[in-house]
Amino acid sequence: MGATITELEEYREVAALNQRIRTVLSVFRFVAAHMGVQRRNTDDSALHLSGRIGAIGRVVLAPVFFDGMDLELLVRDELLLRAASPDRFSISGAEVRLAPKTAEMMSLVIHELATNAVKYGALCESQAKIRVAWEVESRPGERILHFEWLETGMSMPVDTPSTPGFGCELVEKLIARELRGKGKMCFLPDGVCCRIEIPLGDVQTP
Repeated sequence: MGATITELEEYREVAALNQRIRTVLSVFRFVAAHMGVQRRNTDDSALHLSGRIGAIGRVVLAPVFFDGMDLELLVRDELLLRAASPDRFSISGAEVRLAPKTAEMMSLVIHELATNAVKYGALCESQAKIRVAWEVESRPGERILHFEWLETGMSMPVDTPSTPGFGCELVEKLIARELRGKGKMCFLPDGVCCRIEIPLGDVQTP
């Protein structure tokens, strides 16, 4: 006798949960490996790891997680969590809901960008600002999200870092591996720019 509809639905839910757990563990392995290379002191490493776990946890534990996460909400909440005044940043783009796995990865990216902005970037310089914008491009058989995080008005050092930081590694490697997308961190004369291109999953624009 075949499985009932209820049993099939339960099986799909368990399979989806297992996939999300594997994704989160994969991300944590990536984070731990990178932090080991950076050789931070124990207290600093624990603080950074806690922040990154919290970023994913806020998404995974959200009541609307399974229905898709709103991209603008992810960006705005993270910036406000960093105590960024609304006049220090702008957000624009079409209404987009992200599928669970995409939301997990983007929450980690946005957390890293916002944290770096507080420590080294636009949120530690009074005249600097952050502009976050995105658009959705329709292609045959798929939709592509073009996401840009731009910090301007900063006093940039003459030399760019010789060793990529975790933010660069995350944007340029994890996005490609986990979301089949691509990303790039660029150091400009007066700020930093992060551009990400990813295919949207099963949850699309409303």
